[in-house]
Amino acid sequence: MPVLAVTREIGSLGTHVAHKVAKRLGYDVVRQEIIAEAARVYEADTDRLVATVEAKPRAFEAGKVAARRHFAFVAAEVLNAALQDNVVVLGRWSTLLLRDIGHVLRVRVCAPVELRAARIARRFKVSAEEAAHRIRRSDEGIRARIRQFFDVEWDDPQHYDLTINTACVGVDEAADLLASALRQPSRRATDLSRAALWDAALAARVRAALKAHPDTVRADITLRCRGGRLELTGTVKDAETRDTVERLASIRAGIGAVDNQLIVTGIPTT
Repeated sequence: MPVLAVTREIGSLGTHVAHKVAKRLGYDVVRQEIIAEAARVYEADTDRLVATVEAKPRAFEAGKVAARRHFAFVAAEVLNAALQDNVVVLGRWSTLLLRDIGHVLRVRVCAPVELRAARIARRFKVSAEEAAHRIRRSDEGIRARIRQFFDVEWDDPQHYDLTINTACVGVDEAADLLASALRQPSRRATDLSRAALWDAALAARVRAALKAHPDTVRADITLRCRGGRLELTGTVKDAETRDTVERLASIRAGIGAVDNQLIVTGIPTT
């Protein structure tokens, strides 16, 4: 079955749209579960994972090891969630992490700032100024994180299959539109698209496992997975680290062997 990936601006009603689509199609909506599972599997702090997704990075943090670790943990769980049938993945960079998967419909839900502020003020019973502040903080945080990890602009329409402005399209109409799009034959999963998703998910699981281990967190490794075959390239400081990488990769990928092309440099990682 197709997968729906949704990113939304705060106050755009994108969460309502996602749940409406899920109800129409009998899909599950996955959002908070991604962070919870990433925290459980990789023994990470939930608040820090949420901050890595939603909060603007501090100047000293940009490019640091911790942020990249948290990115890897969340990315692995997004791709793992997409392996399910009948699922809407809400937020968590899903529209960008799943951009190369043919049976994923990637949607951005937006609305003018003034309308979003009015909605936020009504919902949370706050002033217009406070609503505007919440919107600005949310938008700046998500936009900065997407630039940091994907080097793209969040609101660039070329990164989405559809962009829905809820100032013009109501929640029910948007849900009908997306449900219809997901039912189209062109959106059906194929053997090729499923294989691509499986390869991406496998590589992401291994990458996260390496970022979670203290001996491999700083290793300069590139992972490629094609047809279930995992290839490791890059450099490590010593043979012991090379062996640790291969062992972790084999365990996390669930396969007995990997194509380990890592080069030992003898130079300590800093």
